[in-house]
Amino acid sequence: MNNFRKYAKYVVLTILFGMLIISFGLWGVGDMLRMGGRSTEVAHVGGTHIPLYGWVGGAAVSINEVREQFNRQLEGIQRQTGQRPEPEQAMRYGLHVRALEEVIQRTVLDYAIQQFGLVVSDAEVRAAIARNPAFAGTGGAFDPLLYRNRLQQARISEAQYVVDVRREIAASQLFGVVRAEGLAPRSLRDDVFKMEGEKRVAQTIYIPDAIITDVPKPTAEQLNAYFEANKTRFQIPEFRAFSYVLLSVDDILPQITITPDQLKQEYAARSAQFGTPEKRDVDQAMADSEDKAKAIIAGVKGGKSLEDAAKEVLGNTDGVIKLGAVTKKDLPPGPLADGVFGIPEGVAPAPIQSPLGWHVVRVNKIEAGTSQSFDEVKDKLEAELKAQQAPDLLIKLVTDFERLLSKTQSMKTAAEDLGLKVKTYENVDARGQDASGKQVVIGAAAAELVQAAFATRESAESELLETPKGEYFVVRTDRITPARVPTLAEVEGKVTDAWQTEERRKLAEVKVKEAVEKANAGADLATIAKDLGLELRTAKAVTRFEADQGNYLNQTAVQALFKLEAGKVQSVRTGEGSVIVRLDKIEPIDLAKDKEAIDRFGKQLDTMVANDLILQLVSALRAKFGVTVDEPAFMAAFKPQQ
Repeated sequence: MNNFRKYAKYVVLTILFGMLIISFGLWGVGDMLRMGGRSTEVAHVGGTHIPLYGWVGGAAVSINEVREQFNRQLEGIQRQTGQRPEPEQAMRYGLHVRALEEVIQRTVLDYAIQQFGLVVSDAEVRAAIARNPAFAGTGGAFDPLLYRNRLQQARISEAQYVVDVRREIAASQLFGVVRAEGLAPRSLRDDVFKMEGEKRVAQTIYIPDAIITDVPKPTAEQLNAYFEANKTRFQIPEFRAFSYVLLSVDDILPQITITPDQLKQEYAARSAQFGTPEKRDVDQAMADSEDKAKAIIAGVKGGKSLEDAAKEVLGNTDGVIKLGAVTKKDLPPGPLADGVFGIPEGVAPAPIQSPLGWHVVRVNKIEAGTSQSFDEVKDKLEAELKAQQAPDLLIKLVTDFERLLSKTQSMKTAAEDLGLKVKTYENVDARGQDASGKQVVIGAAAAELVQAAFATRESAESELLETPKGEYFVVRTDRITPARVPTLAEVEGKVTDAWQTEERRKLAEVKVKEAVEKANAGADLATIAKDLGLELRTAKAVTRFEADQGNYLNQTAVQALFKLEAGKVQSVRTGEGSVIVRLDKIEPIDLAKDKEAIDRFGKQLDTMVANDLILQLVSALRAKFGVTVDEPAFMAAFKPQQ
């Protein structure tokens, strides 16, 4: 029995070790050590997927890479517009999907570079970075400090930038087989150039729906049928009642007191700003010795003009220099500035010496300076001093409010402790309007308040939020009135107006159709316009990418114009009416006169064809290696936080 127990123990240990080895083989050592953890992989390029084990080979796309790319996109939008979109808003526009696609494409390139054995040395990377003009200093040479600053501004680490440059060099080798020169055939170039350069002149008549004035009222049956078919158009939107606390600089300003002494000190420190300096219209004659300068002054005193006296002493006609109207700051500080602004109008009685020589000065005109008194600028100074102190006080108040919010978990209680006002809006829709359509949520942070109220659950409070203008607020959604479809009686007036508008459009379109048929049958378009009481207009010549809105030729009408035969007519629906368009004249482009433009266009077309080929090559690589996206993992990673 003892021997049996001894051998049984070894058998059990052997089985346990065998199971452990099998587990390592199936799930991998790493997965065994992180049991319960979640994979950060959202996509995989290439490789082979083995059930229960995972991927063998290929390249992984991690969620961290995608999030980083997503944040780069948000920062790019912020640099362009000055505002950073909220992540939820960006995801509604699909920016997270775009980030995933960009990272996948980057990974496909990296994997292709690896598979084809393309190697880029460190020396090549350093040389490429050094050649980048964005990192060139004042002398045109590579500036390491500027290099690091530019990367910091772009929020890219040096290691990541080196990886990107290495990939770019390798990708240029990979795609170097695609040469842009001469890719587009000459016949294609000429045909596309002629098509894009061709201009057309149109005659237009705008027929508004309002031309129909005698629209009958609908019968009860018509009204009911129309309402039943269009109920969603008349749906009463969701309304919400919410209360909020808003903290802004405007709320802080009345609490700031500026003493009279502070105002006087500020006035004294900035006195030069409150007025305009004295100006003098000055001429001068320059001499290289005091004797010559005194001789010029003596000539002036003897009745000669400064010009004549200077010419007589200096022996040239260019002796007098006109300085024009100058302030004291415009002149070199020292004897010259003091002397010019210390004499009355006329020629100075004595010459003035400066490092430049001896000056004989004539003041032609004096414009006295102006100054504002303390009482005149007192209110302005007070407002500016308050504005300087307000941001710091606002941050202190926000900090205190946030601390109390964390402690009390109640917006109302925290506001009462700090003496802040809790304001309320009753029943507003997602645009901040009441049931009558009047805009009631107005003023500071109006849009942000409504957005927060409609993003917060009933009887719950939002976090402390900040607007782009530096206002802070908390919103409590007090009540939610769900959207609903009304009864016909509730919206009968709106339904009647909508029915009549649609009926008016139908009747107007009948007139438009009749006019088009007449014109295409040979009737004079001017006569048709006159019979309708409307105006026939001739638009300017346009290409297929231009428009002439002033003559009713919008882009939709232009597209119709370029499908018409000469003399033919077509109608285009636009706004609250229709435009009748007739092709009046075609102005083809002359290839012989635009040789340089054709050559430029040919190079552009070559580049476009080359880019298309490269995109096809990337798509082929993607298909060759295979890309697998873990959609549940991706969606879970970008799921909005509740």
